[in-house]
Amino acid sequence: MNAVSDKLQPIINECRQVLQDGEIEQIDLLYVHNLPESINVSKELSTAATHLEKCLPSGLNIKVFARELGIEALERLYSAQESAIAVRETVNCPAKIQFSEEGPSWKSAILSVPGTWLRDIFNKYGDDLFSANYRGFLGITKRRKINTGIRQSAENDPNNFWVYNNGITVLTLGFTEGKHLNTVTLDGISIINGAQTTGSIGKVDITRHDLKNVKVLCRVIQCSDPDTVGQIVKYNNTQNEITTWDQYSNSPEQKRIAGEFENFGHAYSLKRGFSSSSIQLGIEQVIQPLLAFNGDYQSASRGKNSLFERRSSYDQAFKDKKARHILFVHTLSKAIDARKLELKEKQSTNQLVSIEEKQLYLFRNLRFKTFLIAVTAKCLESVIGEKVDLLQVAFTPEASKNSNKSINDLAALWLPVVTAVLAYATGAIDKDLSEILSEENALENIAGKVSTAIYTNQAITPNPALSSFKNFVSAKG
Repeated sequence: MNAVSDKLQPIINECRQVLQDGEIEQIDLLYVHNLPESINVSKELSTAATHLEKCLPSGLNIKVFARELGIEALERLYSAQESAIAVRETVNCPAKIQFSEEGPSWKSAILSVPGTWLRDIFNKYGDDLFSANYRGFLGITKRRKINTGIRQSAENDPNNFWVYNNGITVLTLGFTEGKHLNTVTLDGISIINGAQTTGSIGKVDITRHDLKNVKVLCRVIQCSDPDTVGQIVKYNNTQNEITTWDQYSNSPEQKRIAGEFENFGHAYSLKRGFSSSSIQLGIEQVIQPLLAFNGDYQSASRGKNSLFERRSSYDQAFKDKKARHILFVHTLSKAIDARKLELKEKQSTNQLVSIEEKQLYLFRNLRFKTFLIAVTAKCLESVIGEKVDLLQVAFTPEASKNSNKSINDLAALWLPVVTAVLAYATGAIDKDLSEILSEENALENIAGKVSTAIYTNQAITPNPALSSFKNFVSAKG
């Protein structure tokens, strides 16, 4: 590791950690250049993928894929971006039109297509079928758990697959009914919604499972207007996604939390919807900071989906938690993000001092933020000068009202605390962060040093910003 750039070392350590934690399901090796693709490169990439698979720890079951993106593949990607349809051939679909609808620049039909047909076109055209979804076209965002569930329902309960599955949406340049009304001819095809369904059925072993009874709901859309096509592709690829946290959206506990936030004038999102980018506070945004604040920074560093899959993690984060406490922790998280952004802006103008360079270096480790939240929580008693209940501590009711303090205002209150804790923590971290985080008592050791430093400095020369912060905090909730 000493021979590797300092900037790469924390990234390498982080990759090793997530591999060890079993969070990686697939690795994609992409070789991108602007020359023609070649057989030799393909062979070398295949060798590299095989070598990487052998180097990975046994038992992880990680798939490694390699792909060359030369001038031809890039042109195809560009064409797909412009037209949304990479497969321009005439494709015959063995299904009849059940319902049709028309608009100003489009027409559409509803079909019930055989699973065997989906499997055949997937195995013939591969990722080209999903050209309108650029990430899917590159094969980078496959979701194994969902794929497995879809495939298993096709294999084990084919007669009910139609009602279990949401179906697919196909974009085409044109479609016509066959003479006997049992076929539809498609002039080009791109599956703009339903890549998981198509790929899962395409992976069924037909020597062991018969797909003849599998039917799939299919909506075919014909449109030649570029602007409308762009909107069709956009909205079919950004519909609300069913996530692991949706199972909790109607729970009494989450409804209680949402009601409490509403009383304070804050919007709390229970689901990830189309407008989620404008929502500052939601169930999926707070689970990691809440776990870290409780001291479980290791779990907090995991992906959100995996956390909501574990009932114990959900309960640890939300059980008996009040909205004011969640707001308290969430704004701490936002303050840390703000401090990190300040450091990056200073770096861009070459104004960082040495200790700030070390702080920014620590942030390159993806687990540092959750660790810093945990350290800050442990140091709260030294900051506000009284006993703190870490499961209940919150902003006061008055400070929690949106009419008095916005979320950004509350994050600004946290910023001096974060700046102080970060500075002392940076001084206390005297070796590689990944090595420290692997130690059993890492949190207690670092937080103990930081807490002592804050207490000592507050006793000798009180920081007005820290002293002011305590006026907005209710230590017992």
